Amino acid sequence: MHEIPTARRPVQWASQCNLPALLILVAFVWLLATPVQNCWAQNSPQGYPLLNMVLFVPSDVQPPPGVQRRFAQIAAITEDFLVKEMTKNGYPPAVTTPFPRDDSGNYKFLFIRGEHPMDSGKYDKPGFHPSVIEAAVKKYNLSRDRHIWWIWVYLGDPPKRFSDYRGGGNSFDGGWAICNYTNIPGELDPKFPLAGGLNQDLTLKACIHELGHGLGMPHLGPISRDRRGNTLMGPQTKVYHNKVDARENKVYMCDATAAMLWKHPIFSGSIAQRTQMPKFELTSLQGEFNRNGRYLEITGELNTDIPAHSVVVIEEAPHGGGDYFRKSFAGKVDQNGKFRVKVSELEREQGDLRILFCFENGVNTGDGQGHGDKSGLTRPYKVTRRGVELVEPTAAGS
Repeated sequence: MHEIPTARRPVQWASQCNLPALLILVAFVWLLATPVQNCWAQNSPQGYPLLNMVLFVPSDVQPPPGVQRRFAQIAAITEDFLVKEMTKNGYPPAVTTPFPRDDSGNYKFLFIRGEHPMDSGKYDKPGFHPSVIEAAVKKYNLSRDRHIWWIWVYLGDPPKRFSDYRGGGNSFDGGWAICNYTNIPGELDPKFPLAGGLNQDLTLKACIHELGHGLGMPHLGPISRDRRGNTLMGPQTKVYHNKVDARENKVYMCDATAAMLWKHPIFSGSIAQRTQMPKFELTSLQGEFNRNGRYLEITGELNTDIPAHSVVVIEEAPHGGGDYFRKSFAGKVDQNGKFRVKVSELEREQGDLRILFCFENGVNTGDGQGHGDKSGLTRPYKVTRRGVELVEPTAAGS
């Protein structure tokens, strides 16, 4: 890891339920099995996306007792973490309670039973999530408003589990994430870090990480200078423990992730121009090394039809992997389209930086065509004795 120029370092509970476990199970199954809940769709403005938590079970598996209470706890912890971290990074979301609630303020969850039994092998690996989404849309009379689907698969109590977590999406199309629901005893404590205590036993960091992918977030690793532990979109906890700090269980959100999430419709409360790809021109871009602060300052100017609020710079991983530890940095774009961002730490002595812009309609793009980090404008860099320099790209890499 390179701290510029060349220094190296070693690499609140919403649930109101106090019923016995059996009654919880009966009430949960009865409630969610009730045909077409019109009030669900009516509680969301037409065209506005919902952040849906879905429990999925095979045809011959019963939902575990207490799942409704556990879901409420997970939703509360997730909301608290995302809102606090975005706000701490200077991106306070307009919507602070993104999970749907009923008129009494209780969380609303979905339940879908598959067509096949567990032993069929149909639900052992990712790829079946479209059928879950389709079933939920029909069962709960939902509009097709590019929702976010957080699907929890329950195949039975440990050691049975769904093991291959996945997620994907963007602000245009909505997204999905799929992970394992672990039924183990204990009470979640909001004071625990995401990678500590029962949170870790439930793989909560990994589950919210996949939700991040569903919201369009790429892998972005921790910054050593932050001294706040692992990042939400960084490596698995066991990998972080092996490579960085075996005792650290804290998890935080880096600036770039906060910037990219800020205007997603789930957090902005707006769908204005949601499906419009911004048209823009980068009129200037330059990098200058600040010797006193030991950082590379990238500045430039943007002309665009939809205002951009932030610029994100991501150190690209070498071909073949390593993106879980990528360094990333964010800076604000002013009302005139001028921006600046400080690159204060790099993993390698030379490589590429990807530059993308975060727009007011929720789109994150660097080329005006694709979404997310892969669309970023590429600029090579190298670390020298004089500091960090941006290298003029070739015609093919510009």
